[in-house]
Amino acid sequence: MEILVAVVLTLFVIAFLIYAGVQVGAVRASLFPIRIHQFVSPGIMGFRQDSFQVKTEDGVLIDGWVARGDDKTIFICAHGYLVNRCEWVPICQHLVPKGATMVFFDHRGHGRSGKAKVTLGKDEKLDVLAVCNWARTQWPKAKIVLMGSSMGGVACALAAEQVKPDAVILDAPFRNMREASDAWWLFLAGESAAKLMKPTSWIGPWMLGFRPETIKVDDALSVLDSNVPVLLYFGTDDPIVPVKSGEALKASVKGPVDAVWFEGSTHGAGRLNHPVQFREALDKFLDKHKLL
Repeated sequence: MEILVAVVLTLFVIAFLIYAGVQVGAVRASLFPIRIHQFVSPGIMGFRQDSFQVKTEDGVLIDGWVARGDDKTIFICAHGYLVNRCEWVPICQHLVPKGATMVFFDHRGHGRSGKAKVTLGKDEKLDVLAVCNWARTQWPKAKIVLMGSSMGGVACALAAEQVKPDAVILDAPFRNMREASDAWWLFLAGESAAKLMKPTSWIGPWMLGFRPETIKVDDALSVLDSNVPVLLYFGTDDPIVPVKSGEALKASVKGPVDAVWFEGSTHGAGRLNHPVQFREALDKFLDKHKLL
């Protein structure tokens, strides 16, 4: 009997250690994710393409491209988690012929930019600031539009007060990092995976080095200059940014704000599922505020 108990306890301890190791490994893989290869560029789409590199305040090398328009309005395009600069490149086809100069870059830990822990917007803010500072030296008289998707949208929102842009366009920015991280496994693999991976929400803050609930995008948007127009895009079936959170983000903006809801779309998929709605809202916003 004692041998059986010892065997059972040993198996339990082994199973627990394996489970804990999977949780820790999943968090580490999330903070240093696999890099996705580039799959499209402005040049391959027929636009003039230049390359650039800048260093952030904390020493991370940021690599990027520029698709040249008339250089009167510069769009700083920040991508989401697990992708790279290519996420926004297809928008060249719509905006560059209208005169937009598009700046695409890889966030830290993504694409061809330098190695660093991914923080889902907190430190990625420094990437946006470095690229914007570089852009202002290149085109000092141009208008600056921040355009961000998901993590990139959060980074743009957090950087906006310092950048002082002429406009902000955000697709699926989450309201706060705690809400987003709690819904990550639900979005990625469903309810069963969310329950199985629940301990990652306790391990994550320890490995991140800060509390996710302290990163609040609605607070960042609330301190924007009231003259800065904001365009927000959300999906109605997004577990990472529920409708209630999207409405709260819209309400936090003191200045002119438009919100577009993509019916039936999940996180970041709205502009792919409803491209006409995306472009029409974008054109209306840009025309209304004389940005192009």
